[in-house]
Amino acid sequence: MKNQIIKIASVFVLAFIIVGYSAVAQNKLTWDKVGTETVDYTIDHDVVSLNKSQQTYTALKIKVINGTLNVHKATVHFANGDKQDVELPEVLGKDNDGKLIDLAGNKRIIEKVTFWYDTENKNNEKAMVEVWARK
Repeated sequence: MKNQIIKIASVFVLAFIIVGYSAVAQNKLTWDKVGTETVDYTIDHDVVSLNKSQQTYTALKIKVINGTLNVHKATVHFANGDKQDVELPEVLGKDNDGKLIDLAGNKRIIEKVTFWYDTENKNNEKAMVEVWARK
């Protein structure tokens, strides 16, 4: 009986250690807002130039503030000259910040992101596109 209690207690302690470790590991996945661009409500494309840091990132998200955009695709330009084309047939707005874009090659230095979009928004206020990158 005593051995069973010790085994059960050991399992609970191990479970708490694993849960605690995974929470700490997830906190290390931080997101940086790396660029913004104000866009017109037309059929167009824009470039978001990122700050010139040498920070490496593993993933991107594109968020739209003050409106809704139908984003067709994006091209991620890396500091070494490589590019990654991403199909994004998504409507982005305050209720949808789009899908996670995993960067090819994992930790990459991003130079800029070009994205193509259209909208039928009748609002006079221009949308703000934010690019977020995960370390």
